[in-house]
Amino acid sequence: MRKYLIDSAEKVNINNSDYYLRFRSQNSSNPVVLFLHGGCGAADRPFIMKWNSELAEYATIVAWDQRGAGLAYNRQMAKTEVLTKDLYINDLHNVVQYLKKRFNKEKIILVGHSFGSQLGVWYIQKFPEDVECYVGIGQVVDAVRNEEISFEFTLNEAKKRNDKRAIRALQKIGPPVNGFYKDDKMLLQRNYLNKMGGILYGKYGNSVINTLPKIPCMFKEYSLFTMLKYVIANEWCLSQPLGQEKVDFLNEVKELDVPVYLFMGKYDYNTVSELAREWLENLEAPHKEFFEFEKSGHTPQWEESEKFNELFVKHILKAKR
Repeated sequence: MRKYLIDSAEKVNINNSDYYLRFRSQNSSNPVVLFLHGGCGAADRPFIMKWNSELAEYATIVAWDQRGAGLAYNRQMAKTEVLTKDLYINDLHNVVQYLKKRFNKEKIILVGHSFGSQLGVWYIQKFPEDVECYVGIGQVVDAVRNEEISFEFTLNEAKKRNDKRAIRALQKIGPPVNGFYKDDKMLLQRNYLNKMGGILYGKYGNSVINTLPKIPCMFKEYSLFTMLKYVIANEWCLSQPLGQEKVDFLNEVKELDVPVYLFMGKYDYNTVSELAREWLENLEAPHKEFFEFEKSGHTPQWEESEKFNELFVKHILKAKR
């Protein structure tokens, strides 16, 4: 097993709040890369450590279990805590300031996946001076159009496959209205989207095949107790005001004051790739690049991890030296 100069899981108290951070690095003087996970409650430290540790040769990579997710979920806290956009931005600000001070950096690299890409853009709008560059993976752009396209894709694929159960379920849910599904059935729509190959590419579009390979690497980072809470935490976060935020970056975010790189799976209908491309084409930024992954859906950083790591090192980490 590879040995790293820094390889630690830490609970850090910042401004009277606990933050759960996972570090890996071969050289603490290298750039700091902070990953923001999706969900908004789907902590991803096990997958980053498994598939993206190659980046630790060139950067200090940091995975963060955001408030209410993974190790940061607490059942008692969930009874009274209300997750909001402002709370999450404040949490992120605390973490960024901590990382800058700890590693003596003026700026860090921010990587947002899925919901994390929403959080990342919010943060840059408010604190661009903290961010060296921004990397969006499965970039959230326009929640209303995204859900319309996602639902249409899922239903059409179900009809092509003559999956009568899926067709009945999707027709019962009905098309989303203003980005919301009837009776909060987004997770049900996403289950069928996954089955139809709109979240993971090819053979991995099966929920069982998708889940099983992840379990061993999750045990390396989480206890059985934490894993049992994992789904509960994700569903709880989605039920919060934060999980109900619907963005329209095409109209609301037309300029960012940092370089922007988007890494998108060609077959991503969870956060639709064509919307991300449209947003980037119209975005004003000091520098911008779009990378498409031909054999990926919503998670190119893990589905095509070798390609992702290579491009990240070449175009972002080495380019910054």
